[in-house]
Amino acid sequence: MIGNLISRGVAVALVVASLGILGCASSADDVPVRPIIQDANLIDKNYGAADALLMRASWLKERREPLLAATFVDINNLEISSGLGRVIGEQIGSRFAQQGFTVIEIKMRNNIFVREGSGEFALSRSVKEISQSHNAAAVIAGTYAVGRQSVFVNARLIRATDNLVLASYDYVLPMGPDAKALLAE
Repeated sequence: MIGNLISRGVAVALVVASLGILGCASSADDVPVRPIIQDANLIDKNYGAADALLMRASWLKERREPLLAATFVDINNLEISSGLGRVIGEQIGSRFAQQGFTVIEIKMRNNIFVREGSGEFALSRSVKEISQSHNAAAVIAGTYAVGRQSVFVNARLIRATDNLVLASYDYVLPMGPDAKALLAE
């Protein structure tokens, strides 16, 4: 009899406890919680893009002619960019320089239009005109598109003489806190 009472007592306690837990549930629990998106390592992603462009442009490796690295621009408006677009162009250009290429820093030149706080936009002007004024063989340029949880990036190596895309590489950056902050700049 005592054993039966203990069993009933445990069962009642479990039912009461589970009802108590359910009673604490609120309507906020019904809203799906989005996981926090972590940033990718921008340097690793952008260096990887530069390495991919280099693998696809073997003629450039042999010639070692100067290159220009431009700010990456918003695909929806080639006249605007962001801190993220500027960082991508800078880091890909840095990787080319690390690999022994001559990368011309066009921000230091006074004969090219650079919009204050925006960067230098190769895709919004004539690539041929810009590269001729700097004696460059090719331009590193690209676009990005902002999604809800990701930024989609297209990097290109464009031959200066005829605007031919020599190499292209697409990649995705997660929309973490750093990417959001750089896009807001």
